[in-house]
Amino acid sequence: MKHVVSSLILASVLMAPGMPAAASHWPSGLGGHHGKFWKKGDVRRKLGLTEDQVGSLEQIFARNQHTLVDLEADVKKKRADFEGLLADDRNDDNTIMAEVDLLEQARANLGKARVTMLLAMRRILTPAQREKLRGEHERHEGGD
Repeated sequence: MKHVVSSLILASVLMAPGMPAAASHWPSGLGGHHGKFWKKGDVRRKLGLTEDQVGSLEQIFARNQHTLVDLEADVKKKRADFEGLLADDRNDDNTIMAEVDLLEQARANLGKARVTMLLAMRRILTPAQREKLRGEHERHEGGD
């Protein structure tokens, strides 16, 4: 259970749920590096990240960025399709509910892709680094 909680905390540190996947839309609270915590000098120092770790995190991000952008675009398209159906009173409930299923599947696909990337990033960090990152996130969230 503690492992699951740790995973969820790390996921929330790296990406805010429901946020667009494109790098330019990552959580603004992580500075000008759009969610790339490994690019922030103070966080990098506090975590004691090595150059190899930074390179690996950057590669993971780059490998996943296009997929995440595409999946985010799919969610936006499905949301627009759903809103269009909902706005038209001529559509029956079954048609609208079928579109809800498509939208939710697109959201699930995006969520799974995000978590897959986060799990790969987690494997790069040591347990001590993950704990420090959680502390940084809590400090930031607390407004300290």
